[in-house]
Amino acid sequence: MTGKAHFSIAAFVAEPERAAMNLAAGHLAQSLSKAAEAPWTCDCVFGADPTTFPKDGECAIIVTSFLPELENIAEPWPQTEQRLRTTYATLAERGIPVFICTVLRHIGSDVETETAEALRIRIRRFNFLAAEISRETGVFVIDLDRVLADIGARRLQTDYRLTSITAVATAGHFIALTLIGNGLDAIVAFELQDAAKAILASAPPVLAEAESAKPGITLRKDVMVIGQGKRKQIISPVLHTVEETYSGWLIRQILQGRIGPREAVQRFIMAVRRRGVRESAALLASGLTKQLNRKK
Repeated sequence: MTGKAHFSIAAFVAEPERAAMNLAAGHLAQSLSKAAEAPWTCDCVFGADPTTFPKDGECAIIVTSFLPELENIAEPWPQTEQRLRTTYATLAERGIPVFICTVLRHIGSDVETETAEALRIRIRRFNFLAAEISRETGVFVIDLDRVLADIGARRLQTDYRLTSITAVATAGHFIALTLIGNGLDAIVAFELQDAAKAILASAPPVLAEAESAKPGITLRKDVMVIGQGKRKQIISPVLHTVEETYSGWLIRQILQGRIGPREAVQRFIMAVRRRGVRESAALLASGLTKQLNRKK
């Protein structure tokens, strides 16, 4: 830990993602300041090419995205794959945390059918490549595809280009959570990281629920009715937590070979440090149980 209450993030992302990165920097500064009861600042240094990284010591974290790569889908995939593998192997050698943002798989209706299909294939390849590069080099993955898809592109009113304010807000918040959980060990004490992460997690972005986006099913049959007349509402409690859902997803990734042993061990160690042995073991058991039930 340097004791310096400021750090910069080198961000090589698409133009729409820059707003999300600036929000993430603001979230990091605000949560750290509140946790430390002292001012912290964070900013982003944007660039177009990760190979032109700022000089050593200027930035504490590198955040990249595959979204800019979609502007060049005419490039043969083997060439693109080899270029990116080489780029991230070089970045990983710098000795500072490197992150890759995945891309939401949803394609808007304004895209021509032929182009849309090519984009879908490319996005799937990029997201799978992110996991492979993570296994090979140790870089971290900011899985925006999973987070945004879980909420729903329709509800967020966006597609892979992050074209709405709600999508940007959600992405910015999740990026900050991922960075504070994995990228600040060299400059922020563990206790301060945990406190700041708890503060940030307690204030997720508020999403407006459009009538057309509301689901047509209920999660449980034991619903509750509150209010009267026009104010009467039917609600249904949710049984699972985000951590339980994520634990099941993580185990699926390990079983399918998308996450290697090295990353799995790293994530388990982080979970134990943040939640404790008992809670981490309980989440692991819950995730394994769900996978066994899925196979029956």
